[in-house]
Amino acid sequence: MTSTPVANTSNTTNCRIIHNEKGVKTTKQSKTPILRIAIIAHSLYPIAEPYAGGLEMITQLLCDELVAQGHKVLLYAHSDSQTQATLIPLLTRAQFEAMVYDNEHDSVGMSREELYQYLVYQRAMHDIITRDERGEIDVVHNHSLHHIPMMLGQAFGSRCFTTFHTPIFPQLRLALLTLRQGTKTQFTAISGHQQQLFDEFVPSYVVYNGIDVQSFTANIQPIKDEVYFWYGRICPEKGTHLAMEYCQAAGKRLVIAGPKSNEDYFNHYVAPLLAEDDKVSKERGTPALFDYVGHLSKAEINDYLGNATALLFTSTWDEPYGLTLAESLACGTPVIGFDVGASAEIVTPDSGIIVPKMDKEAFVQAFADINTISRQACRNHAEQFCSVAAMVDGYVQLYKQALKDKSVDQNQEADNKQPDLVNKPNIPINLDQTFSRTLHAVSKDKSAAIKNSEIKASVF
Repeated sequence: MTSTPVANTSNTTNCRIIHNEKGVKTTKQSKTPILRIAIIAHSLYPIAEPYAGGLEMITQLLCDELVAQGHKVLLYAHSDSQTQATLIPLLTRAQFEAMVYDNEHDSVGMSREELYQYLVYQRAMHDIITRDERGEIDVVHNHSLHHIPMMLGQAFGSRCFTTFHTPIFPQLRLALLTLRQGTKTQFTAISGHQQQLFDEFVPSYVVYNGIDVQSFTANIQPIKDEVYFWYGRICPEKGTHLAMEYCQAAGKRLVIAGPKSNEDYFNHYVAPLLAEDDKVSKERGTPALFDYVGHLSKAEINDYLGNATALLFTSTWDEPYGLTLAESLACGTPVIGFDVGASAEIVTPDSGIIVPKMDKEAFVQAFADINTISRQACRNHAEQFCSVAAMVDGYVQLYKQALKDKSVDQNQEADNKQPDLVNKPNIPINLDQTFSRTLHAVSKDKSAAIKNSEIKASVF
């Protein structure tokens, strides 16, 4: 079997809670203090189904699970969002147009879109700061991908978290160049690979993304009719044509699903392969290898994955996480994929085969080896590693620690105002170890991570 070892995570922070022996999430209430959390979403698309992308899904799952656990959540998001949290609509484009001159963006040296985004988050942060001054906010969690919440979030010190979901885009870099000079705000990354990317600027914790594993129906029985499945946005960086070429070389059937997010790529790389396959099929009187089924619903994706021998993952860029990988495992379907980004962190040797990027020979060989992977093992891994409850509990643990640190800081400030009659020892940061997944931060100035300890979950 051609495979690569699981990514070395000795310098990454892993936050996971296993709720019970089967890893099934639970929303049972406990004596855990209720937190008041402001979550800032990306402004371009609603936090609602059908999701524009993985970020919108993750944001909705995070908010809804926090509410289910009893916390009070304010979601600053697009006005068409759907959430169990209290929705605070972001500035709409109509409101924006009514408040600025037609050429206002030129006067400040921005594009009109840049000015809109700037004012969207300025207004959101003003509202959050005002609520905080009234004592209504405990923690701020920023998922906006914009520099304004990162900069103004310094008003909250360690109570403000920014999660890194993407590569370092210019707006993020602008904030990071400033924040690496010194900040008390905190950061999380959605994988160890992502953490290393941002480590040049700031240290971060790793809290892996989660999916609603229980909403996927798994097929743990062996697949008798060999067929493979590829799904996602059809664009160059997802490498759709590579999956097709590998299946063509091995004579394997492939179902392809996803929106044509790059029409030019589809027309020049995917469509010709579809046409060639159709021509050969008719000439030989044999079934076609390829079947493009368009953009599917979640239920339809579940059906195709459940009946697939394996998911083919041919992304050619360093995916920060890879939600399709987690969804495939939740359906009991193993993965054959490239070793890019966080793929080797998610797909373990007992849940798939990871090969070097664009290694055609290794990929084709994996077709012969994939049946050695247990579909039950894939589902088990998804329940234990990829659940939304585990993701949320990782964040909650960080929220609680930030509030504990704030309390310690306030007590120390009060003590500093009194005569220093007793030498008080420094109080180290000691995370509540109530989860079985480990938690540590990797600092740019330290070669070793903060020492972990692991204790079985007792929360929720």
